[in-house]
Amino acid sequence: MPDLRASLRLAYGAHARQHYDLFVPEKPASGVLVVVVHGGWWTHGRHEDLRPFCLALAEAGFASAALGYRLLGDGARYGQETVDDIKLGASKALEEAAVAGLGGNAIILLGSGAGSLLALTAAAQLGEEKVLQVRVRGVAACGVSPTLEHWEGITAPVARALDQFAGTHRHELSPMHLKADGFPPLLLLHGDSDEEVPARIAQRLHARVVEANESSTFAVLSGLGHQFIEQANDRGARTALERLVPFLQEHGRDLQREALFAGRRE
Repeated sequence: MPDLRASLRLAYGAHARQHYDLFVPEKPASGVLVVVVHGGWWTHGRHEDLRPFCLALAEAGFASAALGYRLLGDGARYGQETVDDIKLGASKALEEAAVAGLGGNAIILLGSGAGSLLALTAAAQLGEEKVLQVRVRGVAACGVSPTLEHWEGITAPVARALDQFAGTHRHELSPMHLKADGFPPLLLLHGDSDEEVPARIAQRLHARVVEANESSTFAVLSGLGHQFIEQANDRGARTALERLVPFLQEHGRDLQREALFAGRRE
C-alpha cells in the first residue's frame, strides 16, 4: 500500500448522509479523482461499504472519494435531489483533493448498482452545467442500472424505488433517455449472474452511445452478481479493478502532467 492521505466522513452538506471519504496517494498516477457512488436502489446502502475498494484504487495509484448521499425517504423526496448530492459532493471532494495534493481538476464517476444510474445522470448534467465547473472525464458503471422503466421480471420493491426516484421526470433522470452524445466515455461492467438488472439493458445503452459515435466499452463478467465492487475481498472487486485501471489510465493520462506540474509549484 502506498503512502496516502485519508480523510473520513468529510461533510459537504447538513444532512447526516452528505459525507464522503477521501483517499489521495502521496504520488498519484493521475490528476483525476475517482468519485465512487454506492448502490441500494436509493433507499439503503452506505458509502462506508466502498472504503475497501477505494483503498484498492489508492494502491493502484488513483485518488478516490466514496460519496454518500441522501436516500429516498431520508432527506430526499425524489431522484433529482440525490443527483444534486452527487454533483455537489463530487465538487467538494475535488476541492478537498486539491488541498491534499491532487494536481488535476477532473473526475471519473464510478457507480455501483443503482449508484451507476446516479453517476450516469450526474455526468450528463455536469456536462451541461457551468456553475460547479467539474470536468467529467468518464463514467464507469458496475452492475449497470441505466433505466427508470420497468423491465420484465423486475421485483416489486425495485419497481417502487424506480417510480419514487423518477417522480414526474422519468425521462429527464433516466440515462436510457438522455442524449447519447451527452455522456463522457463509458465503461459498462455487468455480471452474468446479476439477478436484479438484466445485462441486455446495459447493452442497449452501450449500443445507443456507440451509434452516436461516442466512446463506450461493455463487458459481461462471468460469475458476478449485482453490487460486486462492494465486496472488496471478493473476486468481483478484483476483476472490476483489472478492467477499471486501464480506463482510468487512458482518460486521466493528460491530467498526470497537470498533477506533476502542480506538484513542482508547491
